[in-house]
Amino acid sequence: MLTQMVLIFDLVLILAFVLTIAVSAIVFKNGTYAKMTGTGFFESLFNLGKRGEYLTYKELKLYEADGGKFIFNCYLPKEDGTSTEVDVVLLHSAGIFVIESKNYSGWIYGSEKSKTWTQTLRGGSGRVKKEHFYNPIMQNRTHIKCIRNIVGNNVPVYSLIAFSQRCTLKEITVESSDVEVINRQHISNTVKKMGNASIQALSKMDIERIYEMLYPYTQVTENEKLQHIDNVNAIKHGTKIKSADNIVSINNVSTNETEGAKEKPDTDNVAAMPQDKRICPRCGSELVLRTAKKGKRAGEQFYGCSRFPKCMYSIPHYSPLSPVSNRE
Repeated sequence: MLTQMVLIFDLVLILAFVLTIAVSAIVFKNGTYAKMTGTGFFESLFNLGKRGEYLTYKELKLYEADGGKFIFNCYLPKEDGTSTEVDVVLLHSAGIFVIESKNYSGWIYGSEKSKTWTQTLRGGSGRVKKEHFYNPIMQNRTHIKCIRNIVGNNVPVYSLIAFSQRCTLKEITVESSDVEVINRQHISNTVKKMGNASIQALSKMDIERIYEMLYPYTQVTENEKLQHIDNVNAIKHGTKIKSADNIVSINNVSTNETEGAKEKPDTDNVAAMPQDKRICPRCGSELVLRTAKKGKRAGEQFYGCSRFPKCMYSIPHYSPLSPVSNRE
């Protein structure tokens, strides 16, 4: 009798575990993070980077109900021709929150002005192991600079460095009022605090406009992602960096006209144009019909420049063609 009770108890525990996993998988699948990144549920459990991004989104997803929008894994152009990856961006009525997710354990030491920070891990026999990593505030400052190159300088931008719960922020010195270094479980309250301290800077229309500017930079190929990783590793090891040559500089493009561009068509609808008249107003190359492969717009058709990824101009399928792109 006792054995049967133990077996029944074990079965109940197993069923409860399976049910919990199933519910978690459904919630994950229906969330913005999974839809935008194409990440699978189990990948989010076992890939530390993906896990950190998802948990960050999970802490902040309540802001979607207030009109907030997220961008994940955004590959932005740098001035040296390479790209930089932004983990998570929250578009909020108070401004843009640029989030760098760090999945470290141990004790963390660092200051805003130091080039490197220190991770201290305790090993066996009382030994202490120290690892050094690039200052994440400086890293995120690069991300913010690249974002400003796209959206302009009139939008408030905040820098959040979110470490996992597995680490202790032992001695962290931050002087800038628009920078916070926190454990991930405090990120929602931190956004609330920073948002309450500022006026409403962005309307829902502003948020949608900025989203349209940044979203195309998430639509990169696996080869481009691998090249980005190679460049990051090259920086770490001091070897030669390959030029990504994948995104045209935003600063060199006028919002009114493009130097050297071919004659621009005057029709009101791109889809209605003859093929030889579908010309990119940014660089003068041919526009080609493409289909978004992931994100909320997965399956939707749009016209993109044939020089992609060197030129990132794109426009919805049935839209007027204007010399001002969606990333003006």
